[in-house]
Order: sequence, then structure tokens, then C-alpha cells
Amino acid sequence: MKDEDPPASPRRPPVAALPERSRTRRIAARLRAALGRGFDRILGADLVWSAALVGVMFVLLESAHWGASDARFRAGEIPAADIVSARDLQILDEELTRERRRAASEGVPDVYVLDAERGPRLVSELSRAAAARGLESRAESALASCLAELERSAIVANKALLDQEPAILVVRVPGGGEERLTDYASILDLDEARARARACLRSGPLAGSRELDALQDLLTTFVDANLSYGPQATSARREGAAARVPEVRILVPQGTVLARAGERLTPETLALLDAAREASERRSGVAGTAGILTALSLLAFFLYRYCRHTEQRLRKVENLHALLVLVLLLMMLLSQAMLWVARGLADDLWDPFHHAESYPYLIPLGGGAILVALLANGRIAMVYSGFAAVLFGALCGWDALRMTWAYLVQLAGVYAITTYRERAALLRAGLVVGGAGAAAALALGALREQAGLAARALDAGLAFAGGALGVGLLVSFVLPLFEDLFHVLTDIRLLELSNVNHPLLAELAVKAPGSYNHSMVVGTLAQEAAKAIGANSLFCRVAAFYHDIGKIQKPEYYVENQHGINPHDRLSPNMSALVIAAHVKDGVRIAREAGIPEQIVDIIPQHHGTRLMTYFHEKARSSADPALGPVHEDDFRYPGPKPRTAEAAIFMLSDAVEAAARSVDEPTPSRLREVIRKVTNAIVLDRQLDECDLTFADLERIQGALLRTLIGTHHQRLAYPGFAFGRRARQAPSGTHSAGGDRGMAREG
Repeated sequence: MKDEDPPASPRRPPVAALPERSRTRRIAARLRAALGRGFDRILGADLVWSAALVGVMFVLLESAHWGASDARFRAGEIPAADIVSARDLQILDEELTRERRRAASEGVPDVYVLDAERGPRLVSELSRAAAARGLESRAESALASCLAELERSAIVANKALLDQEPAILVVRVPGGGEERLTDYASILDLDEARARARACLRSGPLAGSRELDALQDLLTTFVDANLSYGPQATSARREGAAARVPEVRILVPQGTVLARAGERLTPETLALLDAAREASERRSGVAGTAGILTALSLLAFFLYRYCRHTEQRLRKVENLHALLVLVLLLMMLLSQAMLWVARGLADDLWDPFHHAESYPYLIPLGGGAILVALLANGRIAMVYSGFAAVLFGALCGWDALRMTWAYLVQLAGVYAITTYRERAALLRAGLVVGGAGAAAALALGALREQAGLAARALDAGLAFAGGALGVGLLVSFVLPLFEDLFHVLTDIRLLELSNVNHPLLAELAVKAPGSYNHSMVVGTLAQEAAKAIGANSLFCRVAAFYHDIGKIQKPEYYVENQHGINPHDRLSPNMSALVIAAHVKDGVRIAREAGIPEQIVDIIPQHHGTRLMTYFHEKARSSADPALGPVHEDDFRYPGPKPRTAEAAIFMLSDAVEAAARSVDEPTPSRLREVIRKVTNAIVLDRQLDECDLTFADLERIQGALLRTLIGTHHQRLAYPGFAFGRRARQAPSGTHSAGGDRGMAREG
């Protein structure tokens, strides 16, 4: 039979007639088209992105003091314009500091020194005096015993002065032991101690001695105080207590009006102006500039090293470093813009809304972490959150509390959006971020002594609004842009493409209803097979909807769309093979024109690989003229490439199994199992799975999932009385091929 060209199909409408993409997607597409291949080179220029991060952040941090007045004023002057704080200030409150230090000093009790060696010295002196007077040993021993016993107690010269103190600190020397006393009953007055000395002799062995009075006088002479006030020790301790009290500083937020235009400057206002000028000079000096550049350079370096290490194992995003830097810069620029606006407007609002320091909580920082989690994964988003928190804290005057709040809010965003399988997930994530931000703002606000109840309530309200409203708006607007710029296929994009009302799918359903139905069934098979081995099941289901989109061009050439007329009957096998293989090329072109993500476009050629169109090959061999030479098998193979991912391999298996299962007259479980086994073996023996990372264990799980799904799809039905329809004999479909062994008459493509 003479080769004939297939009938011309109507030309497809231009891209403009295809489904209109969102505005942000069109922006991304135009940007890529304008830059061409150079855009990919820009995304891969890690050094450029690191420099951009350092440069932009340095400008943002240094811009905080731009416009600040460096003029020096004197008390009584009247400024011509409002003088506004260009950064957060910590102003020393000298009066409150003095008051607290005075209170700390007065809280230290008087120090009394207890001389533990005083008693033994007095006893030695008494013994020498007794020996000099020629007293007998019995009298000397009695005197020494009474004095030693008495000096073991604390004796003070004037206990009346001691009773006026609420507490004293007794320091024992030597040894340095300390004891705080509020009850002085154990301390003896000097007069009381001497009276006890006399009583001791009267009750001792010298009670009847004629010299008792003289001995009592001698003993009382040596009774002396061993506890005395230590003025130097007291002064040193009180000075130390006062020195340990930190300076009390008042937080003056950035944007606060330090002096009003037309109002006379007071000494207090001058102190604020001097502090503002000193802070500006300190930050903008050589040392401050070097410090900021060093810190930013270290952050950029460690971010770069992390991305280089992670990109080796991450296949979802090729230019991870550029992605993270872009999201960081986006969030920091948005933060600085919102801070500028809030500080400019807050002063004109009523209480408590005039607290400018509360408005950083309105910034939807959690949106950046959610973006990274959707575009990359949750683990990378957690690392990103740490870098973003540090940079945000720097924008807020290196505020550690705000830095902590920023990190907690972003972690809440990562937690809330780890998996995205429903359209309402983004709304729920915003509510989670808002709730976590409000709770964190309340907790951290309690650590600020200056924050009142109204200010804390404002912090919580703004944090909740920024999370619940700002996060959703930010992610919804920016995510499509980043998806197209970085060719990242997120779950959100997959959910958009899963809508069966998509114009491409609607066109497929109208022009090629059999192919449309086949795509839906393959989607179910591929989804269950992907679940069995832990592959991306949502991707497999959605990609199946578009894998045969090329059949829109010539739907009548595929058996599932035919109704009795077979166009292949008037074509040679070679021409039929060309027509069948053309749907792959057409599908890639149509999908790209419609803006279908490249990950799905790649499935279109890979799900056929380089498989042989067995039916046409055998038909060509049987009708070939030996004089023209042998029939080449390569002329009847798909152009490829072979499956390179587990998902593409799942598509090849699911597509072939679904087609083969249609040819089974009585699809019992055993027959379906045999069909799946033959199809799988044929594909493996044809070396179609050599370039993907499937294992034989994965193949067994895939076959099990395919069998369970087919059994559910081809379950037997009861015959209703009066409705016994005979089975129509199957016609050999055009363009069929064997899946290994004899596959019955399965449709090609």
C-alpha cells in the first residue's frame, strides 16, 4: 500500500486562547523571556547573590539614621522642625538609677566584726596579771575559766545602739564566716557581761575567799567587747551592692518625636538629643560599619555553604541559594517599608495605637518561611527562619526579643504548612501563624518593663492580624512568581492543575473523550502506585491528566477514540508509527504553550520511553518486500527519553497496564495479576527502567498497588433480569502493540 500523508488537522489556537495564567505568572514568564538563557546563569551566580544580600542589608541597616539631625542645641532653643529618633535609643534615667542604687545600698545591714581571737588574748593577759600578783593556782584557774567562758559569747560595747538596727551582718574573723541576725538576745552588753563575770566567781570555788571582791574587780577589768561595728566593711558592701544595680535605661523607639517644632528645649529633651546623636555616631563610625559588614558577610557565607551542601541532595530546586537570598531580601525590604510607614503614621494616632514599637509585629514574617517550605521543604525553611530572624532583629535595632519573636513565628509557619493537600491549608496556616505570633508577642512583651497592658494587647492584635491576613495575601501573590522563576512545582500548583475544568482538559474531553477517560484511570493507578513506594502521589495523579494531551491533534488515530472507522487501514505501518509517535511531540508543544510546568511536560515523552510499537512493527515485517531489505526495529520505537525518575517509571507501568487490562474479557484477580506481571517483565527486559532509581522491591509494591486498584475498577457486576446484554466481539484496535508475550489487542499510545 502506498504511503499516504495523514489528513491535516486544524491548527491549534495561539497561546493567548489557552488558559490565562495569573498576573504574577505572566510577569515571571516575561522576565524569563526577556533575559533568555542569561537568567539561568544569573540564578546560578552564587557570589553575586551573596554580595547582593550583604549590600542590600547594609543599606537597609545604615539607612536607619539617614535624615537624623546632627545639630547641637542648647537649653531654651526652639527647633524649626520636629526632631525624630532615627533608631531605637536606650536613654539613661539617672534619677531612677540613683534611687534604685540608694535602695540597694540601704538594704545592706551594718556589718559587725566578731573577733574570735579576742577571748584567748584576754585570758592570757589575765593569767599573767594573776601570776604577777602571786595568786595561787586555784584562783588563777578560776579567773581564767570564767573569762574564757564569757568571751565565747558575742559582747558589744553598747547594745542599746544595736537594738535600733532591724538587722546586722556578723562577720567572724578570722575565718570570714557570716551570719545575718535580726534577734540580738544572744549578744551581751558590756555591763551585762561584767555582771555575769562577778556571778561566775561567786558561784565557783572561790565563793568563800576573803579576796573575792578583789578577784571580781580583777576579772571585770579584763572583760571587754569582742563584737564591734565595722564602718569600712559596711561602706564597702554598700558600695558593692549599689554598683551591682545596672543602669536604668528607657527605650525610645525609632520614629519617636524627640523635640517638637516651635517648643522650647528643656534639659531632659537635650539629654534625649545627645543620646540620639551619640548612638548615630557610634553606629555610623568606622568601627560600626566594619562590624555590620563583618556580621553580614558571615551570615552570607554560612548561607552559601549550607545551600551548596543541600543542593547535592535536593532535586526540587536547582538554584536554592538564589531562592533563599531572594526570599530574604523580599521579606527584609517589606519589613523595612512597613516599619517606615508605621513609624511615620503612629505618632498621629490615638492611644494606644501611637506606640510605634508595636508595629513590627504586623509584618508577615511567617510568609517567608511558608514560601520556602512550599518551594523547597520544611527542613530548609527552618534554617531559613534562623537567618531571617537575625536580619529582622538587626532591622529592629538588634533587638533580641524581636529576633526571638521572628524565629518563633516562622517556625509556626513551617509547622502549619509542612503538607499542602487542601486549598484551605493556606488559610489555616495563616491562622496558626497569627495565633503563635500573638502568644509570642504577649510572652515576650511581659519581659519589657515599660510595656503596659494596652501596649501588650496591641502587640498581640497586630501579630495576629499580620499572620492571619498578611501571610495568606503575601504567599498567594508571590508564590506563583517564584514557582515560574525557579521552575518549582509545588502542591498548590498541582492542585490548580488538578481542576478538571482546566481548558486543556476540557478540550481533551471534547475532542478525545476516550483518551480523557484513559488519563483519569491512569491517574488513579499512578497515584496508588506512588503511595506504595513513597513517591509524589499528587504529582502522579495530576501529571496523568496531561500525559496524553498531544492526542488532541489527531484523536481519531487512537483506538480509544475510534467509532468503527480506522484511519490506519489506509496507512502504511511506517506512517502509522509516525502518526502515533507524533502525539508525544505535539503533547510537549501544547503543554509548554499552555504554561504547564516542565516537570509534567517531562512525563509526556518519558512515560513511553523508547518502547517498541509492536503491532506496527509486526505488521511491517509481515508485509515487507524482502527485496527492499529488513524492517528496522528503531523505526518503530518512540523517541524517548527513557524514564529518569520513579514517577515517570510509574507512569510507564500504569499506562501500559491500564491498556492491557482493557483487553481482558473476564478480568478476574488472577488474570489481572498475570497481565501486570507480563507487562512489567516486558518493560524491564526492554531496559526501559535502567535510568531511574526503582528497585525490584519497588516494582513488587507497584505491582501490588496496580492489582488492588484494577480489581476495584474491574469488579464483577450482577446481571439484572431483563437486561442481559451480550458481549460485543472485540475488534482488533488499530495501532496496537504487545507489552511482551501477547498482550491481546491493547491500544497504542
